Amino acid sequence: MLRTRLAWLPNALTIARLAALPVLLVVLALAEGPTSVPAAVIFGVVGATDFLDGILARHLGAESRFGRIADPLADRLLVLVGLVGVILLDRLNPVGPAILMFREVFIVAAYAWLLRRGVEMRVDMAGKVSSALTMVATGGVILLDRTWVDVLFWASVALALATLLNYSREAAMALRAGRTASTRP
Repeated sequence: MLRTRLAWLPNALTIARLAALPVLLVVLALAEGPTSVPAAVIFGVVGATDFLDGILARHLGAESRFGRIADPLADRLLVLVGLVGVILLDRLNPVGPAILMFREVFIVAAYAWLLRRGVEMRVDMAGKVSSALTMVATGGVILLDRTWVDVLFWASVALALATLLNYSREAAMALRAGRTASTRP
């Protein structure tokens, strides 16, 4: 009974995450840089709710089509807003954030294109690790001006490119074979 009454909670957290993104962008735009503790806190809280809403959805049996679409979209938008913030803070060379932003936009577009062709991609473990590393590194760059954080960020760029190449290979094989692939970006 309680599970049914709380089934709305994971989707509500996803909506709250989406609603927090303009606030994060404003805080980043107003920050004087090269870091912003308030923006890092918002970024961290929004990122943590991603983990929480997934756990709740599975625990409450509240997985939904809305959640399957909106949750990864909220993740990608959070990362995009964070990367825009890294550029606004003038914290790093903008090439790294630009590469990651391009990858995020490309993956969303490619996913939609592949889906129209009957290929539904799924996230593999490398993709999950890459997304998590990118989120942690982006939050770290917003919070700290340290060399080890910069190294972590550039490692996330390298891993993101590697997983993009892997997903591209998987998608090409699935298209050639005319079947549904087992990985999704």
